[in-house]
Amino acid sequence: MEVPRSLALAVLAILGLNCLDMVLTVRHLAFGAVELNPLMRELLEHGPFAFATGKHFLVGTCVLALTTQCHRISAARGLCFVILPAYVLLALYQLALLAVSP
Repeated sequence: MEVPRSLALAVLAILGLNCLDMVLTVRHLAFGAVELNPLMRELLEHGPFAFATGKHFLVGTCVLALTTQCHRISAARGLCFVILPAYVLLALYQLALLAVSP
C-alpha cells in the first residue's frame, strides 16, 4: 500500500508537532504550569522520559493506525483536516505561553 505524499507529510508534521508539544510542556511545567490531561499527568509522575516515550508512543500508534487506513477517505481526511490542525493550534498555544512566561 502506497501512502500519498501529502498524507505522509501530514503524518511527519503531526509527529514533529507532537515532539514540540512534549518539549514545551516539560518547559512550562518547570515554570509552574499544570498538565490538564489526566493520562499525560500520570505519565509525568514517572518522569520526563516516561512522559515523552508514552506520549510519542500513543500519538505515533494512533497516527500509524489511521495511515494504514489511508485508502479510506475518512481516515485521510481525519489526519489532514482534524488531527493536523489540532496539533497546529496546540503548537500555537504552547508558543503563546512562551511569550507570557518568565
